[in-house]
Amino acid sequence: MNVLYRTKCYTIGAMEYANGINWRELVENTLQPRNITIFNPYKKPFINDCDESPDVRDRMRQHMLNKDYEKVTQWARDIRRYDLNLVDRSDFIIANIIPSTASWGTAEELSTAVAARKPIFTVIQGGIEKCPLWLMGQLKYKYMYNTIEDVLKMITMIDDGIQPIDSPSWRLLKPELR
Repeated sequence: MNVLYRTKCYTIGAMEYANGINWRELVENTLQPRNITIFNPYKKPFINDCDESPDVRDRMRQHMLNKDYEKVTQWARDIRRYDLNLVDRSDFIIANIIPSTASWGTAEELSTAVAARKPIFTVIQGGIEKCPLWLMGQLKYKYMYNTIEDVLKMITMIDDGIQPIDSPSWRLLKPELR
């Protein structure tokens, strides 16, 4: 049925203290052929935007060691502005939470998505029983999953019309207007 035709999905998850590349590539490889646009913070879609690659992060860490805080502050503010804009532009979110890894951008992006009442599919690494207690109060456990593959299976079933959209958080435009 392609219910999610030309929708947009933002991928939230750790980048600074964990590898966030592989799972995002799996999301892209699975959902882009279904005509779902994936906003991946490693591949910013803006004409003029900031590089958030591992190489640039390493340079920013060096600037921190050199006490060049102004350079790091400007870069981080730009990243934050662009990433939160992608949350706003998305129809739904996939979040990959590693409970033992601090990820401040993830926390703010999730809060922004919750405030905007976006549908959020959340993977809890180690299983749902490892979910941070704060997130249990912030997110809907009905949309928490143990693996990224479980999330992709659910999104595929929604796109195929097998799983009906069952949340008022979905506010999809008509396909011809997406």
